[in-house]
Amino acid sequence: MNLKLIRLYIIVSILFVSCYDAPNYPDTPEIVIKGVRAHSVVSPGDSVIVVLEFQDGNGDLGKLNNSDTIPNLFITDKRFGIIDSQSYSIPYIPDKGSVKDISGEIEINLLSKIYCNPLYPEKIKDTLEFEIQVRDRVGNFSNKVTTGKLEMNCR
Repeated sequence: MNLKLIRLYIIVSILFVSCYDAPNYPDTPEIVIKGVRAHSVVSPGDSVIVVLEFQDGNGDLGKLNNSDTIPNLFITDKRFGIIDSQSYSIPYIPDKGSVKDISGEIEINLLSKIYCNPLYPEKIKDTLEFEIQVRDRVGNFSNKVTTGKLEMNCR
């Protein structure tokens, strides 16, 4: 009786595992903005959190290790067209099993980017908008996404 039960359990387990479809993402990373926490900023120094969803088919998104300094997250302040690739990075993402495809979420705090336009100090309000792109370790760039406009009170 126990032998029959064990065989049945093994057969059901094999059927269950074989029905699982592993994700099949492209090797080029893809990102989507899931949310932006703060559409109106009271003053410089307020936080704006951007939540990105990502997918990468070959699982090489993020740092290779803790000493990796190659830029992998690019944030453009659309007011000036300046790309910042040094202030932010995607940390190492560990493998989970034998499937290379990875997906998940990244939270980015844009606190250091929230400041009024120094070229126009008399402005009472400023409009911010950021463009974000990621790069995997073999050099594939993702699509670009934008936060949408954020209003900031400069006084």
